[in-house]
Amino acid sequence: IVGIDFVSTPFDAAAVDFLDPLMPFYKIASADLTNTPLLRQVAAKGKPVLLSTGASTLGEIDGAVQTLRAAGCRDLVLLHCVLNYPTPNAQAHLRMLQGLQRAYPDLVLGYSDHTLPDEAMTALTTAHLLGAAVIEKHFTHDKTLPGNDHYHAMDVHDLRRFVQRMDLVHELLGAGSCKQPTPTEAPARANARRSIVLARDVAAGQMLQEADLTYKRPGTGVSPLHWDEVIGRCAAVALEADHVLQWHDLAAESAAPAVPAVRLPA
Repeated sequence: IVGIDFVSTPFDAAAVDFLDPLMPFYKIASADLTNTPLLRQVAAKGKPVLLSTGASTLGEIDGAVQTLRAAGCRDLVLLHCVLNYPTPNAQAHLRMLQGLQRAYPDLVLGYSDHTLPDEAMTALTTAHLLGAAVIEKHFTHDKTLPGNDHYHAMDVHDLRRFVQRMDLVHELLGAGSCKQPTPTEAPARANARRSIVLARDVAAGQMLQEADLTYKRPGTGVSPLHWDEVIGRCAAVALEADHVLQWHDLAAESAAPAVPAVRLPA
């Protein structure tokens, strides 16, 4: 057992019924996107459906989605597809995946590819990065065989490279989408960032002015984020030039100018 399911695309009512016990899901070709009776028959089987959208408008896709849902389809994948065999790279229009994402944010998207494979499997990799969670690509053991499918299909060597490329892509993508420091960046946060550093000697009790301060590595002292908070504070002890400022180097309160006593008239 290698984990490969059998799937065949039905093109008529008899094929839909014949294939039903043999497949875990249905694939509907782009040519049948407007075939209402076929769509209804497939949806009534209650299985997931992959719908190719080659040569179709958004209005036609809307109609097919509504027909499938009304007839019982609960799990639907839309495949961006261009009905050119083969599809030149300039006609792949992979950005249409983004349009499908905007139009159908609740659906899983995929890509049915007819471009000629290159060494980097660029079309499939790019489609995946643009949101295609399902990839459909013709497969052959011999690209020289006659017919309309073999010459633009992937072979075992293409498939191996694509799997390796996907492993690399997902390694690069990582696990989280929320921007935050990673554990491996902790040394860089401590050493590459700046701290407030004294630009000259400061006496105990002296109020710090901007001219007394500069910023240098490492980031193990008071961050320049607190620059405005430090200015106006007094040094708790005498400090030498180039000292990396720490919060305990500062007096508890900012110095305030003395307010002379005013005698009020009796």
